[in-house]
Amino acid sequence: MNQKIKLLLSCMIFTSGIIAQTNTKIIAHRGAWKEFNNPENSIASLQKAIELKCYGSEFDVRRTSDGILVVNHDPTFYGDTIQTHTYAQLNEKKLSNGEDLPTLEKYFKTGTQGNHKTLLICEIKEAVKDEQSTQLATLETLALADQLGIQNRIVYISFSFEVLKTIKSKHPEAIVLYLENNKSIDEIVAQHFDGINYHFDQYKNNTNLTQQASKNNLKIGSWTVNKIEDLEILIQQGVEFITTNAPQQFLEKVSK
Repeated sequence: MNQKIKLLLSCMIFTSGIIAQTNTKIIAHRGAWKEFNNPENSIASLQKAIELKCYGSEFDVRRTSDGILVVNHDPTFYGDTIQTHTYAQLNEKKLSNGEDLPTLEKYFKTGTQGNHKTLLICEIKEAVKDEQSTQLATLETLALADQLGIQNRIVYISFSFEVLKTIKSKHPEAIVLYLENNKSIDEIVAQHFDGINYHFDQYKNNTNLTQQASKNNLKIGSWTVNKIEDLEILIQQGVEFITTNAPQQFLEKVSK
């Protein structure tokens, strides 16, 4: 192989690597909190993710006993079960930075102010007690997004297949990504879901997974990726959406 061919191949390899990294989209997991000492799922962590120009900021939705949609990962808030307490009862305790327990309405409004491009990655959590409450939270989330006119700023994710089916039935144009690797690609395609968003171990343990999803024109995401070496593996496999607790570090990595 002569020197010119070697140089050409080297350039092609380098360019393909740059393209792969450019196409990698970084999502802040529960907002940009860990790197900046913000409470997770707080308004401050959302605003920081927007400031960093993350592709998206992920957050979790739950419903109080008096029908207020709030943003919190765990089913409890300072030990109180969200589903069985009113918002006023829960909000007697504040986040570590003094913020109120964020309502979804405030989160939606804050996250869609201005002309930034950071999307809201909205995970609807299953209720502790019954499926009916989960479906109610889903319908009310959709209604609020419609009321505010921000459906095009949201990507919906869930571990509940039924939640995503409901979203697609009410809003066929909504983007939904399934979080649990317990359905076949054919089942996901049959429901007209837009993609998968699995734990990174699922891709490491099944290197054909991204190929199967890509052949079916599905979007491919992964959570919660916090090590650079895992990020590099997923990029090589063609995973395009990376959810992480280290968005600043990952953004710097993929921009190089």
